[in-house]
Amino acid sequence: MRIVELTINAFDEFANTHPLRNYCQSSAYARFMGEMGYSYDYIGYEDDSRNLVAASLILYKRIGTVHKYAYAPKGFLIDYYNVELLKSFIKDITKRYKSRKVIFLKINPEIIIGEVKIKNNFACDYNQNVKIIDDLKDLKFKRRREAQPLELIMPRISPYINLKKYDEKKLNDEFQTTLNYSQHKGLILEDAPASDINVFHDLVKSHTNQNLSYFRNLLNIFDKTDMADLLLVKVDYREFLIQAKENYEQELENNNLCNERIKDDASETNLNLKMESDRLLLQLKNNIVEATEGLKKRESHHIAGALVVKYLNRITIIIDGYDEAYAHLYPYHFLYQKMIEKYREGFDYLDLNGISADLDPNSTHYNNNQFKLGFNPIVYEFIGEFDIITDEISFKRLQGRDIISKEMYNQKV
Repeated sequence: MRIVELTINAFDEFANTHPLRNYCQSSAYARFMGEMGYSYDYIGYEDDSRNLVAASLILYKRIGTVHKYAYAPKGFLIDYYNVELLKSFIKDITKRYKSRKVIFLKINPEIIIGEVKIKNNFACDYNQNVKIIDDLKDLKFKRRREAQPLELIMPRISPYINLKKYDEKKLNDEFQTTLNYSQHKGLILEDAPASDINVFHDLVKSHTNQNLSYFRNLLNIFDKTDMADLLLVKVDYREFLIQAKENYEQELENNNLCNERIKDDASETNLNLKMESDRLLLQLKNNIVEATEGLKKRESHHIAGALVVKYLNRITIIIDGYDEAYAHLYPYHFLYQKMIEKYREGFDYLDLNGISADLDPNSTHYNNNQFKLGFNPIVYEFIGEFDIITDEISFKRLQGRDIISKEMYNQKV
C-alpha cells in the first residue's frame, strides 16, 4: 500500500462514485477552502496492484505560530469496515502529515450510527456502524464530545426530508394551517443572482461565525459547476394587497353566513365559529393595512433566504435566515415549503443541516428544532468528530491557551 497524490480529475472520479461521497469531499470544496486560507491535497491510497482503494481531500492550516492541523472534511473515502485497510491508511497518512508539523488530524465521517426517534424523547435506534467508533479509538483517534449543542463543525444530529415521499397532508393540522397562511401573504421565492449575496448576508449575519466573503466565495465557486443556489424570499406588497383583499372578501362572506346560523341556532359551536371568523377578519384587515403601507414605501422587500449546495441526489442547506420583523408573515415556513416544491423533481433528499438534542423548551435552539421537526423529517445521528494527535505536547499547549477551540469554532458556519 502507498499514498499517492491524485489529479483533480482522478480524485473527483473516485469521490463521486464512493458510497460515502459528499460535497465536502470534492474539488469544488477544496477550491472554496483554499480561498478561506487552507492548503489542500488530493490524497489517494493504492494497493500493490496500483488499484485506488481509498482517497481523501485533506485540508491543512497553520495554528499557533509554527504548527499546523489537518482536516478531512466529512471523513476519508474509505471502507471503515476494512479494519486492516483503515489501520494501514491512517498509519501512512499520519506519518505523512506529522512530518509537515501537523499536530493533529481531524475527521468527521458522514456515517449514520442510528435513527433518532423524536416521539421517544430523542432516543436513538443504533445500528452496526457504532462499531466503527471503537475501531477508530483503537487506532488512537479521540472522539470529541459536544460540550454545548451544535458545537461540532458539522451537526451530529441532522433531519432530512425525503422529497419523493414528502406529503404535506401528513403534517399536523396547526403546521399545515401555518404553511397555508404563508402562501397568501404576497411572498415570492426567487433564484437570486450572486450579486445579491450582500442582501442575503444581512438576513443571516446575526447567527453565523462567517463574514460576507465566506458566502460570496462559496457561491461563486460552487455556482460555476451548478452546485449552489442562492434563494431569496421577498414580500411583493402589490400582490400581498391583492391577496389580502380577496381573502378579506371571502372571509366576510363566511362571517355573514355565521351570523345567519346564529340566528337559527345560537349553539356554542356556531358562536365559536363566529368568534373565529371575527378574529380572522381583523387579521385580514390588518394585512390590508400592512400591505397598503408597505406599497407606499416600496414595491417589494427581501425578508428571508437560504444558501444551498446541490450534490448528486441531495440538497444541503448551508445556512438560512429571515428578518424577524416579518415573522408574522411566516417567511421561514414559506421558504422551506417552496424549496421542497422546487427540488423534489430532481433530487431525493433535503438536508436541513442540524438540530439540537436539547429538549429543554428554554433552550435557544428549541424553536428552530420545533420548526424543522414540523416537516416530519427523518432524523439521523452521525458518528461525530475524531482527532488523532501526532504531537501531544504541542496539542496540549495550544489547547491550554484555548487556541484549538477558538479555531474550531471559527470553522462553523
